[in-house]
Amino acid sequence: MGSVINRIQGIVDELPKSEAKVGCAILADPSKIVKMSIHELAESSGASGAAVIRFCHSMGLEGFPELKMKLSVELARPEKIGYYDIEPNEEFEEITRKLVSNTVQTLNDTVGQLEKEKIMDACEILYKADTIYAYGVGASWLIAEDIAQKWMRAGKHAIAIADPHILAMAFAAGSKNAVFFAISNSGETSEVLQLAEEALNNGLELLSLTRFGQNKLKQRASVALETSRAPETELRSAATSSRQAQFLVIDILFYFYASHHYEEMIEQIRTSREATNRFRES
Repeated sequence: MGSVINRIQGIVDELPKSEAKVGCAILADPSKIVKMSIHELAESSGASGAAVIRFCHSMGLEGFPELKMKLSVELARPEKIGYYDIEPNEEFEEITRKLVSNTVQTLNDTVGQLEKEKIMDACEILYKADTIYAYGVGASWLIAEDIAQKWMRAGKHAIAIADPHILAMAFAAGSKNAVFFAISNSGETSEVLQLAEEALNNGLELLSLTRFGQNKLKQRASVALETSRAPETELRSAATSSRQAQFLVIDILFYFYASHHYEEMIEQIRTSREATNRFRES
C-alpha cells in the first residue's frame, strides 16, 4: 500500500495556501489527525472545513474519513520506508540501501494511487487506435521507447519519434484514428506540451504519464496516468525512482492490455519472436 504521508510531502508546497495549511498540520503530527473531526483539523490548521475537503480531493481521496483511515493504517505499520538522498563519501552498502529503499517506496506509493478505471480506459483507447505515437524528453524518452516496443509486439503500429518536428508532421499526415502517449514527469515540459496541442489539433487521442498532482499535460489528456511523487533531493536520487515508477505503470498497463486481449497477444508475440529469432539464426 502506498504512503499518504509521502504523497502529502511531495505536493504540499504546490497546493493552494488554505490546503497547504491542512497538509502542514497533518505532517506536523499525523497521529493526532486520526482522532480529530474535520472541524477540529480545520481549526488547528487555521483553515476551513471546505479547505480540508478540497485538500482530500487534491490527494486523490474521497474525503476526510478515507484520509483518517489511510493514516491509521500507515501509522500502524511496524516498519517505515522513506526517501533518502545521497551524502558525500558514502559507503557502497549505504548507497545501495538508500536507492533500494527509494525504489521500493516509490513503487508502493505508485501502485497505491493507481486507478484501475484509468488503466481500463487507456487500454480501450490503445486497442481501438490504428497508430500509437510516444514521446518524452530526457529520461522520459526511455519510457516512450518502451511503449513503442511493447505495443509493436502487440501488433500495433507503434512508434517513438525523437524529433518533435517530424512527430508533428506525422500527426498531420497520418491516421486520425491515432493516440499520442505523452510522457513528462513534471507534466510541464514545453516540447511535450506543444506536441500535445498538435495532437489534439489534429484530432488524435491524448494519453499522459506524469507525476501525481495538477499540471498542464494532465489537464489536456483524455486519460492521465500518474506515478507517485517523491520529495525533491539535492542529488535527485528520487528522479531515479520516478523513472522506475514510470516503467512500472507502463508494465501494468501493458500486461492488463495483454491479459484482456490474450489470444490476439499470444499470436502476435509468437510472430514477433519468430522474426527476431531469424536474426539470431543468420
